[in-house]
Amino acid sequence: MGELVSTLQDMGLSMNESKAYEALLRQGPANGYEISKRSGITRSVIYGVLDRLVDKGYALAVDSDPVIYAPLPPAQLVKRYRETYESNIERLESGLRKVASGLDAENYILGVSGYDDTIRKARELVSGAEREVVVSAWGSDCAPLQDELNAAERNGRTVILFCHSKVPFRVGTIYEYGLDEEIIRQKWPTRRIMVAADCRTALIGDIRPDADLGIVTSNPMIVQMAVEHVILDILHLAQLKKGIGDLGESISSGDDYRRIIEEQHRMLGLGAEPLPTPTPSNNGGADDGTDTGTAP
Repeated sequence: MGELVSTLQDMGLSMNESKAYEALLRQGPANGYEISKRSGITRSVIYGVLDRLVDKGYALAVDSDPVIYAPLPPAQLVKRYRETYESNIERLESGLRKVASGLDAENYILGVSGYDDTIRKARELVSGAEREVVVSAWGSDCAPLQDELNAAERNGRTVILFCHSKVPFRVGTIYEYGLDEEIIRQKWPTRRIMVAADCRTALIGDIRPDADLGIVTSNPMIVQMAVEHVILDILHLAQLKKGIGDLGESISSGDDYRRIIEEQHRMLGLGAEPLPTPTPSNNGGADDGTDTGTAP
């Protein structure tokens, strides 16, 4: 099946109608018998197909003996499709506005699923920001956003990145632990990504070994919570660096990370167990040494 036949089917014609129209375009006006031979459509079917093309305006029937069929010229066909689809889109927009007029934007939450969809929505948020972009992600997940982040900075947007590993490029203001991702993965096999645009819309997602999950929302409470989470991460990073210096040199494993956090929290009087296990273990609560938590 040719590309034109396939495209015409996508635009609403049947396979036989598409074949007959293509045959008319290729070799010009003809009677039903000739079109049957050109298109491979049986004679018992071809006349019904041609009648439908005439009724739909794709062909013209010349009153002769035998009847001659001529195709609608390509320019007119394209013009007709364009006008029809533009009209349909306008009606769709109008209908959607009427139906969604009572939709509360603050309660609107769009689900995202899969890594490609997550990154696509992240790029859209970065590209659409008017004032500020805030990103919290692992370095490997910052990389696909590089072009959009660079463009945002060139266009005068404030760009702020927080990363537990190392961002593989320089842009805006970067706060990073500089840890090897394998070290982090020892404790947190799930990566988290958060992108906020203008503190109005946010993507919050988990990149999991089994399946990626996430949401995009303009709910101001959720967006503000996400941004404040990044602010606290940045302040925590500053406190750690003040206490132990270069984190990349001090932390060489997931256990090192947890130990240092606990030591710093003891110094601040926050208790010896500042990092509760995010999910219960499979054996009813006994510690089997496996951490299945989510990376901060």
